[in-house]
Amino acid sequence: MITKDNPSMNSTAEAIYVSNADEYIREECWLREERIAHEEYQKKQFEKLTKENASLTDKNASLTNENALLKELLEKNNIKF
Repeated sequence: MITKDNPSMNSTAEAIYVSNADEYIREECWLREERIAHEEYQKKQFEKLTKENASLTDKNASLTNENALLKELLEKNNIKF
């Protein structure tokens, strides 16, 4: 490496590394926070959609039963559909 035999370059390279390391650490911390926020959002969306799915499933079952009863009434009264 160029800095191996040159103490001045070695010192400069170390200073640049330390300066950039702080920036890299800040960037990684920011990315981590973004990932955590995204994961929390996904979790809330999943819970919301799970509840909505259960509600729609119940509504579908209710409508299916109502439809069967109406068909039965039509058949009893000899009404063709």
